[in-house]
Amino acid sequence: MMEFNSTNLPHMISRGLYDEKGYDVAETHIDKLYYTLFFGVANILKDNKSKEAPTTFMITEVSGKPVAAATVEYFDGKGDNPGNWSLVWTFDPETIPKEGTKLDLQNDLTHSYFRVIAGDKYGMKFYDRTSIVTLMTYVVEQLYKWLDENAKEGEVVEIELDGIFNAKVEIVDGKKVFAIEPMGEVKTIIKDDSAIEK
Repeated sequence: MMEFNSTNLPHMISRGLYDEKGYDVAETHIDKLYYTLFFGVANILKDNKSKEAPTTFMITEVSGKPVAAATVEYFDGKGDNPGNWSLVWTFDPETIPKEGTKLDLQNDLTHSYFRVIAGDKYGMKFYDRTSIVTLMTYVVEQLYKWLDENAKEGEVVEIELDGIFNAKVEIVDGKKVFAIEPMGEVKTIIKDDSAIEK
């Protein structure tokens, strides 16, 4: 398992944002973008979750093609076991639930979450809605690209940003299989039922 900041990914993202998108973000700040993204999405889902159906936050390209998605869903308990909330991230559009509520980065109402987290935690400011959409989408695209390019036969390639996510890829029957799992507080935010009951 590789630690995110010990890989070349922060450098690649910083360089790519400058060369391709015109944003000057130092590589020492790239992990802050992931923090903002994962905590922002978790809080959006917490405030919009429902016990009746899944709620999904979509991260898409401008064309509408899914890049990744995060879904919160409630599972009833059995017997004496209480029910529980599950937060699942995926790169595979086939695993995104068809039913339930869909939210995405194109929805301006979600932007305040990212603005508040970036500002409160790091003193960072997004210039406008385009910067939020571009930066949040780009870091997910590049994480997927890094996994795709580093996949190795007979080995699970794994990258982790402590307290935020663990992502991996392995080749199974000649096909690359990707996984991404939120970690730590990102997961526990979802389990808080005090904010909403639907």
